[in-house]
Amino acid sequence: MFVTSQTVRRKQIFTEITCVNFELSVKTAWYTIAPLVAIALLIVFSAFYQQPTPKQIEVLPWIVGLFFIGMPHGAADLAVLQSKKSGWRLFNTFFWYVVSMIGVLIAFILTPTISLVGFLFLSLWHFGSSENPTEPAEHGISYEHLLMSFAKGGIVIGTPLAFWPTATSGVATELITLVEPARSLLGMPLLVHPIYQSSHIATTGIALLAIALCCWCFIFFHCAWNTKILGMQKMLENCGVFITYALVGILEIVSSPLFGIGIYFLAFHSWKQMPSISKHLASPSAEIHPVRQALIVHKAAMPLLIPTWILLGGTWWWLSDTANFRDLALLSLLVYLIVTPAHEVLCEWLSAEPETA
Repeated sequence: MFVTSQTVRRKQIFTEITCVNFELSVKTAWYTIAPLVAIALLIVFSAFYQQPTPKQIEVLPWIVGLFFIGMPHGAADLAVLQSKKSGWRLFNTFFWYVVSMIGVLIAFILTPTISLVGFLFLSLWHFGSSENPTEPAEHGISYEHLLMSFAKGGIVIGTPLAFWPTATSGVATELITLVEPARSLLGMPLLVHPIYQSSHIATTGIALLAIALCCWCFIFFHCAWNTKILGMQKMLENCGVFITYALVGILEIVSSPLFGIGIYFLAFHSWKQMPSISKHLASPSAEIHPVRQALIVHKAAMPLLIPTWILLGGTWWWLSDTANFRDLALLSLLVYLIVTPAHEVLCEWLSAEPETA
């Protein structure tokens, strides 16, 4: 009888280990391997093409992001808030969430050049910190978290600025031009074009890449110095992260800024947020396939997505003379500019919340 119980126990342990390994392998395949394969294929194709990304192609990630993964991952904020708060507390939090977005829109209309620079550096932090391990609230933000955030974000934002300064300047000018009708209604003078000098953009990009390189050096030096404490596993993990973001940087070198950042936004940032968002919308004990996780997030995002699509479509029809998709993509980028500060605050608040799983 004792032998039988031990045998049953060993089978249970083996089954549990097998399930955990299967879940990890599925997560790795969908959220790590698949994005890397997509990035590698796009690098090969872009390098083989040997021409600047065509304008009708470079906006595709942003058009796709309007309906799949990209905008839904941010529009799920209301559903996430509903899972954490209710009643008056929910209304009060969401009220200030909306007020902050209106404030950002007003600031962008009044001071577009300064606001766009602020959005650039906020995106650097948001892209860099969102995939870092969650830290306990009482510990605050550690220097390891800061180093990794700037190491990642510096590559994502710095590369297109350093290697495509003229194209980046053109996109910035197009983006700011979208608010010129609103400035005219307010009696404000039109801005002088180009908005930013290419040399200044290139210098900023080089500085960001230099900061990222310094951060990576400190990260690897810290791992090597504390190998006995951290173990080789930590070094291997950091090497994997570095290779991942190096591939992102290479894609941004061989493709235009809109396309490179757009692919990163879809394949890495938004797609990898699906598990962390869906865990707030489903039972912690539920085993959810990655595809179902995305469906859960998209369904939860509808209350904010539908009015956003209506406003975006109306604005597109009003501003775009030819109703071309490039204008729609740039308008979607403007939406991200307006929403990101409030979205980042929510992400920081959620990272400080205790785990529910």
